[in-house]
Formats: sequence, C-alpha cells, structure tokens
Amino acid sequence: MNIKRLMVKLNQVSSMYIGRIMYALFLMSILETLSFFAILSPSLRMAQTGSSLLISRILMLALAFIALCVWLTFQFGFAVMLLRMTRKQHVTLGHIFIGFKCFGNVRKVIFAFAGIFSVLVIIARFAAKFIFSQINPDFSFQLISIEELQAASENTELISDFMLNTLTFMGIFIVILFLIGLFTLIHFVFVFNLHFDNPNLKVPDLFNQSAKLMRKNVFRLIVFAIRAGGKQLLAAIFLALIVNFIPEEKASALSILVFLLNIAYFVNLYTAMIRIYLTVPVLYEELQNQHSKPENPLLIRTDEQEL
Repeated sequence: MNIKRLMVKLNQVSSMYIGRIMYALFLMSILETLSFFAILSPSLRMAQTGSSLLISRILMLALAFIALCVWLTFQFGFAVMLLRMTRKQHVTLGHIFIGFKCFGNVRKVIFAFAGIFSVLVIIARFAAKFIFSQINPDFSFQLISIEELQAASENTELISDFMLNTLTFMGIFIVILFLIGLFTLIHFVFVFNLHFDNPNLKVPDLFNQSAKLMRKNVFRLIVFAIRAGGKQLLAAIFLALIVNFIPEEKASALSILVFLLNIAYFVNLYTAMIRIYLTVPVLYEELQNQHSKPENPLLIRTDEQEL
C-alpha cells in the first residue's frame, strides 16, 4: 500500500461527490455553530446577570460537554456518509443526522470520545498554565467578576495587557491541545467507521481495533492528509494572507477583488477540508481489504449493514 494508490482512490471519490460533500459540510458547520450558541447561551446569560462564579463555571462546563457531544454526533453522521460514498453506496443529506436518529446505539461511543477529549483539555490547560507562568509569573488565572471587569474597563492600558496575556495563554493552550490531540486521537480515527460496520461491538473493542489498524499507519495517514489537502490548503492560506494585506476601504474598487478572493478562499478551504476528511474512509477501506480474513471476524464488514 502506498500513498499514490490511496490518492488515486481519493481523487475518484472526490470527483464524484465533491459537490454533495461540500454542501453537507457547509450545512453541518452552520448547524454545529447554532447548536453551540443555543446550548451555551444559558451560562452566558447567567454570567451577565452577576450569578455566582462557581455556579456559572459548573454550568458552563456541563453545557460545554453537551455541546461537545452534539458536535461528535454530527461528526459521526458525516463519517458514515463519507464511508458510504467511498463504497459508492446510496447516500442522502440525511446521513449527517444518522447519529441523532440512532443515538441509543452510538451514545456510548460519543460519550467515550467526549470523555477522552475532556481529559485532553484538562491536561492541555495545566500544561499551558505551567508554561505561561514561566513567561509571565505575575499574571493571575483567577476569574474576575462582572463588576470588577466593568470597573477595569475604564483603564485602557490594563484591559490591553489583560487581553494580550489572555490571547497568549489561549494560543499556547490551543497549540498544546492540538499536538496532544493529534498524537492521541489519531489512533482512534476509525472508531466511527468500525462502529458502523460492527454496531454490536463493545466500545473498548472499537478503540482497540482502531488502534490496531492504525499501528504503523499513523505517519502514513498524516502524509496522506497533507498530500490530499496540500494544494487547496496552501491556496487558502495564500488567499487569506493577500486579503489581510489589502487595505480596508469602503467604496473602493478593491472591495470587489476582496469579495472574489474571499469566495476563492472559502472554496479552497472547504475543498481541502473535504479531501482531508476523505483520507480516513479511504485508508480504512484499504486496511479492511488487507485485513478482512476469516480468522479476524471483527474486521469483516457487510456493505448493506445499517445501524
């Protein structure tokens, strides 16, 4: 198995379904964003009303976990849709909602992923806090009340320093979370696909089978994803840089150019994301074809099996 062969398969699937996948991904992105706002809004309203910081924080954490589960449920449906496309089976837009339709069957997998991600967030937070405390030992990580924030809002220099420190801390946190998430969760990228093919398999077995399939394939998947989204992703980054350097002037002739560049950026970014998403089912199918033997029944699939 080599990357060139995988790219041929990915290009075939991409050329057949790119339009439908882009529409599904765009719709899913909108629904996920609306869901996050709808779920997290009670905690934001509670913070604005001056409620207890402890209660607000506990509520926000609980609602954030629920929002994460909703996001993972959408991701499950999207993964199923891409897998069926890779197998050239019948697919409709409704497949992105299949996780909600059959939530009773997938809830344990969703909760397991949400639990793992929550642990990674906690680890990343403590690591970022330790690193940032070495950079700026005088910065306080204590939450401030609404009254204190309003009182400090008159001090422009104080707010500027606070925002700079907060953004620096968040930047360190995101980088650490991305790195530990990448090298941890990449071993479990096939869990959704395995659950779709083996709905009666226990959750620990799903994660174990995914890790076994990814053994010696982690680097291959990373290289495959880079090659799959490379040109479009580089084009999207290049277009974003160009747009940021163009002066923002209303009623300028450049506004039309900026609008066209933004459309090109959007198309290239979504195309890159779709191609990177497709690397998982394409590699999964290739590994399944190699390992689907009678002595390993857990890896045998039936194309017509449904949840």
